[in-house]
This record gives sequence, structure tokens and C-alpha cells, in this order.
Amino acid sequence: MITTKKVSLALLISSALLISGCSDGEDGKNGEDGQPGGPGGPGDPGTSGLHIDMAAEAIAEISNATYADGIITVDFDLENKEGVGLHGLSADNEFHDFRFSLAQLETNQGSDLKQWISLLNETTNDAGTTFEQGFEKLKDCAECLVDHKDGTYTYTFNTNLQTAEDAAGVIFDAALTQRIAIEMQFEYASGHELAENAHYDWIPASNATEGVETRELVTLETCYTCHQPDSLKAHGGRRLDLENCQSCHNGIVSDPNDVSVELGHMVHAIHMGPEREGKDAEGNVVPMPYTIAGYGGDHAFDYPAFPTKPFMDCAVCHVQDEALADKDLWLANANANACTGCHTDSPAQHKSDKNPELTCTDCHSAAVHTDHNKPYDTAETFDVVFKDVDLSVPGTISFKVQALTDNGTVITPDQIFWKSFDFGKYSKPYVVVSWDIEKDYPEQIGDAVYSKRRINVKDHPFVDGFFNVTTAAIDIPTNIATRSLELLPLFKVCFEGSTPADCEYVSQSSLIDSQYPAYIQSEPYRVLLDDAYGGKQVRRPIVDTASCFGCHSKEFYHDSNGVNCIACHTNDKQLGAVEDKDGDAVVWGEMKSSSFMYKAHKATGHDNGHGGSGTILKTDCTTCHSATEGYGGLKYGFELGRNAGQAHTVPSFIAVEGNDPLVNPVETWYASPDAAACMSCHQKYLSDAAMAHIRGNGGYFGANKDAEHIVDVNDAGNAKDAKEACATCHSPAKVMEHHGFSL
Repeated sequence: MITTKKVSLALLISSALLISGCSDGEDGKNGEDGQPGGPGGPGDPGTSGLHIDMAAEAIAEISNATYADGIITVDFDLENKEGVGLHGLSADNEFHDFRFSLAQLETNQGSDLKQWISLLNETTNDAGTTFEQGFEKLKDCAECLVDHKDGTYTYTFNTNLQTAEDAAGVIFDAALTQRIAIEMQFEYASGHELAENAHYDWIPASNATEGVETRELVTLETCYTCHQPDSLKAHGGRRLDLENCQSCHNGIVSDPNDVSVELGHMVHAIHMGPEREGKDAEGNVVPMPYTIAGYGGDHAFDYPAFPTKPFMDCAVCHVQDEALADKDLWLANANANACTGCHTDSPAQHKSDKNPELTCTDCHSAAVHTDHNKPYDTAETFDVVFKDVDLSVPGTISFKVQALTDNGTVITPDQIFWKSFDFGKYSKPYVVVSWDIEKDYPEQIGDAVYSKRRINVKDHPFVDGFFNVTTAAIDIPTNIATRSLELLPLFKVCFEGSTPADCEYVSQSSLIDSQYPAYIQSEPYRVLLDDAYGGKQVRRPIVDTASCFGCHSKEFYHDSNGVNCIACHTNDKQLGAVEDKDGDAVVWGEMKSSSFMYKAHKATGHDNGHGGSGTILKTDCTTCHSATEGYGGLKYGFELGRNAGQAHTVPSFIAVEGNDPLVNPVETWYASPDAAACMSCHQKYLSDAAMAHIRGNGGYFGANKDAEHIVDVNDAGNAKDAKEACATCHSPAKVMEHHGFSL
């Protein structure tokens, strides 16, 4: 018998007494059973997975979209990297900034040009003449979202695309490819952040998702050749994917000043940096860096931006990737707006106003984008050959060397460029003589300094197709027969198109307009004169040269035959002045080492850990360093403890009293290898505790000095003798972790 009434303790006791008092009487008849209760009311469905506010990361994917009577409905999933669904997305949660955008792909009639055009547009100036893509925000329509409690959701757009009037006059066409894009950025009070993008391309009229028209010219992975993912998190970290960038930065969007921010125009213009020119109102050619009005005011991209020299190599971004449906579309010159990103709205190259249509193909073919590549593409097929290398005479080296085309034709001395460029850029036909390759090349002592190891072959006779070189100017070690030897050729050939030509000069620093010089990319001549090192006559794997070329293209700074910079820029090379963007030396406190490691870490664009552009963030070691099979298994180029016995120069940042700041502004310190690697980036920011930590674990830097700063004459020797224990704790994985990445 079921009862729902509460019975007091006193009543129960009294009832028990009455029952016991009637034990001799009849018990009476049992009552009838009560009726079963009715079913309970419907409860809320249970949840499965993890609440999104507890997630370390969120991955979004749009699984389906439907269209009917002007309304789009979209199904999407949110999960973590383990695949656990994330429920709890809500318009009522103050931290949940979740948005949807729309764009359609339109093709210009009679043209190859096809572009994403945004929908839901909003005006960006008071006159209503400039536009940006708008969004549907979850906070504006709580009832638009259905949370299925398992990480799956359904969102119904609040905008009716048949009846809504677009601010930019764009008309929705259900027969065109449409892109739905998700943009989420949750910034919690704790500092934790969830940011994610997703997109979905489909044709609403047919509901097709396969084989739909698209626009794929580049990939985000190609951008990562120079950039890092963190550096391309735009607009405060909410814009992550290239597809989302394309949706917003399309053919009708601009800033309030009517400056185009279409992706092709913007990317080209930004990468021109300070080299972008235009004409002022009087027709004078003036610097015209790309300047846009942002939320924080006008911003000019007037800092060095594109690292390929001496020309802008389009193929760095426009790679021949067969997975890209439109990889060759850029060659059609269809988008004149992209052209003016580099050449400005009034191209200085024309010295006159262009017609309003800016139809570049009226005069230019697609070949103009690749003409500058021809000399380099051809030079890669050439070779430099050494013959009769002789070290039999003590202190003397002799050899024959010639440059050959791909069909074996000898390149004549007149076709080899030999003039010097402006300060710091050398282009003489050198052969650099080195030894101890596996030990980071010769030390810069005595006559082994790089300037005395470089031989200008044009100073020697050219006989029977060979430069015949004999020199005793190099202090070659007396025991050279037991050491590795390298002859590095640095030959630059003059070209007209893809054909070698006799060099014709208009000045000490340049050729006539029809000519272009390019370096022969030839392997150096290497030989182990004795097998004293077990066949290891090459340097341990450090730099991934493919990554260097991927970002910098065919030429770096000077003497660009591969990435053999350390042949001249050895570990103990002297300090040099830092140059500003105009090539002028800056204040003495900015002196830096000229060693390859120090220069690479400090190069503009590489060293942005403490300031910098905020665009190129090179804290991920694997961006440049190799990960390849070394002598003892898998070796990363930034693995510590592999270079003992070397002394690296580092600036002390302490002025030398009485010295001319432009001649010898700071003291030169020496550092042990692992300490030098860290100091090349962090020296200025090391605390006393950090410096003590380095020294306490065997690292050495700076001269041993007493209170009066007296220099220890064996400073370099101390660095070479150091017994560093850094690798014990700082494994490659730990080094990456310190920089915010993982292996």
C-alpha cells in the first residue's frame, strides 16, 4: 500500500500501542490496493560529452546545410582533439562569441576572374559608400540555435536572403557556389581562449557539395613557409583559416577611405612593404606603402615585408600544387586589383595614369610574372667543375675551375659577373677555401680569416676553358693532408632571358636593363684528404636548406650558392654593426656577431620575440632547423651538446672606454656553443639568475674578468674548453616547449 503523506512519530507510536492493546480481537479486513500512478512529465534530455567551457580546444566542422524559401539551415559539430563532443554553446553565455558569415562565388562574364563576394554586408563609412562583410551573431538570435546536447548543433539563419536588402546591393543566387563560414572566439575571464574557424561550400539550388566551382590559388600551408600559424591569427586571433579570409576580404570590401582590402590586392601590397611606390598629386614618384584604416587608426605597412631578393618571386606563394584547382589562375592576369597591390593604383612603372579599367592584359602577358625567374631557373642547371686540385707544395693551393652550361658549353669570363654591388653586397667570382668542415670550418685566426680564404678567379689566367689558380696567400695548415677540404664556388652569370650573355655595365653596381645576373647553384668540391674523421667531411645537419629557399627564393643576400653562409661567417667571426633599413649603421649598442648562427637568429623577421612586426614569429625551431638522420639516430638541428670545442663571438653590450663607438664600440665576448645559441636571441634579456644558471651548468660566456674588467687573454680558449651540461635537461622537445611549441 503506497502512501505519500508524512506521518508523525507520535502517531506511529500511539498506533502501535492501540494495535498491541487489541491483540485478542479481530484484525479486520485488508483494504484494497491503490491505483498505479500516472506517467511523469517529460524531463530535459541528458548530455553526453564535455561542456564547452571545460574544453582545452575546440574543433568545428559543418556537416550539412539546407536551403528553403530564402532561409539557410546549417548543422555543425564541436569537439575536442580527442573527438569528444562539446555541448553547452549558448547565446546567454557572455564568453561565447560565435558568428556565421556567407559569401557566394561569382564569375565575371567574358573573363577568367572569379571571386568570392560577401553577403550580409555592412557599410564602413557614414556616407554608406564602402562595405565590409557582416555576420549573424549567436548573441543576436538565441532561438536560432538548437543544442542537441552531444556536441552537434543546428543553426537557422535569421536573415531571409530572398527579402533582405544587402547594403552593397549583392543579390543572393542559389545556383552559385555559396560558402558558410563559422568564426568563434571565446575569451574567458581566466585568460583561457577558444578560437576556431570552419567553412562549408555548396550549391543551395542542387544541394551539391562535390565538384562545385571554387577558387583555390594558394594554400595556407604555403603561407606557413615563412609565417607560423600563430602569426596569422588575424583580428585579435579570431580569423585563422584562409577560406574565412577569402570570404571577408573579397572584391567589394574596402576600408572607410575606399582602400581595397580584397585578399589578392592586400597580400600583394603588404608584401611590397617599403618598396611600394606610386605618384603624388603632382605626378612625382613617391613611396606609397599600403595604408589602411583599422580600428586603431591608420596603419602603414612600411617595414620590410617580403624576403625574396632581388625581385619578388611570385612562385614562392603561387606554387605548382596539383591539389589546387585554380593554381594557374594568377597567370591569367584576370584580377587587375591584385596587380595594383604591387604596382599601386597609378603605377610608377608607367609614368602615366592608367585607364580606369586597369586591364593589365591589354599590354602584358602572363610571362611578365616569370621573366625574372628565367636566369635563376637556367643557372640551376649549370655546374662548376674543379680539376687538378694540388696541395703538394707546403702553404700553396692550386686548382683549375670552369663553369659549364647544362650542355657542357664553357661559360666565358666575360659572361661571369664581377663588379661589386653597393656596400655589403659582393658579387665577385670567388672560390672560398675551407677546411675542418665537420668542425664548423676554420677558426678566424691568422690568415684563416674568410677574407683571405676567398680567391677571385678573375685575378688568375683563363686558359683552355679553365681559370688556372695558384696562390700562397692562404695560411693553409701544415697537416692539411689529414683534414677535410672544401672549395666553394660563387659564380654569378649574366643572362638575357635564359641565355648567358657578355656582361654590360651601366655602373659599378648594375647591368643594362636587358640583363640579369644569377648564381650558379653548384655543390662545393669536398674531399677528405685522409680518413681521420671516419668519412665525416661534412657539417652535421643543422639548417633545412629547403625551408630557406622556400621563404627567400633563389637569392638571399650575397654570394648565394646554396646555404653555405658559414664558410665565411664562422662561429668566431668578429662583431659587425647592425644596419637600419637604409643600410646605415645604427648606435653602437646594437652591435652583433657576424657568425652565421647569430646573424640568422638576429635577422630581420627571424628575431621578433621581443617586439618586431608581430607578423613573422620565428620561435618554432623546426621552421628553419632540420630534423634528419644524423650520426647517432634522429638529430634535430637545434639539439644541444653536439658542438663542443667551439668558441662563438657575442657582443658584450658594454662600451669600451676611450674607443670610437663606430670602430670598436663594445667588447667582444666569446661563448661556449650552447650558451651562444641561447644568447644570440636572449642575451639582452637574461637575468643575473639565468646567467648564473648557464655558468653553473658548465656554460661559458664573456672574458674572465675581475672587478676592474681586465680581459682574460684566453677568453676564446675558455669557451672552447667549457663542459656544457645543457643537453642533460634541455632536450629538443624541451627546447621547443620553452618556445611554446611541441615536437
